[in-house]
Parts: sequence; C-alpha cells; structure tokens
Amino acid sequence: MSSDPKSFNNPGTPTLNAQDSAGLGQAVLTLTHELWIVIDRVHALEAVLKKHGMNVSEEIENYMPSDADKAQLDERGKQLVERVTEALAHSS
Repeated sequence: MSSDPKSFNNPGTPTLNAQDSAGLGQAVLTLTHELWIVIDRVHALEAVLKKHGMNVSEEIENYMPSDADKAQLDERGKQLVERVTEALAHSS
C-alpha cells in the first residue's frame, strides 16, 4: 500500500473494501488522536504568542508554505498515512 497521502486522492476509486472494515474503527481512533494533538498544539502556540503580544491567527489563515515547508509537510503526511494504513492492516 502506498504511503503517499496524495496517492489516496482518487474520488472515483473505493478506498476501503470489505476486508478493511474491521480496522476502520482503529483507523478513525488513530486519526482522531492525531487531530487532537494538532488542535491542542495549535491552540497552545496561539495562546503563548498572544500572551507575548503577537496575535497571529489571521496571519496563520493567510500563510503560504515555502517549498521546504511543503516537503516537510508531505513527509509528515506520509508518516501519518503509514500509521493509519498500518492500523488497518493489523486489524483485519
């Protein structure tokens, strides 16, 4: 299974089949856990910056990542997909 997150962007192709359904719950929990970590860290970061007189919320909304940032995000995305697909593979 490919771990490139962009490789899963195939709207006309079913992503999950009957064999995958056993691991679906674990995958959802894994994603929920990862999402909670991101939400918590973003909230903490914005609160710390605001405490120091830097309200960056609008700037974050308008941020455009550099090529290096995009590469780092792509790598993190691949790692996330690996963890989720691993959870699916071990649950079936």
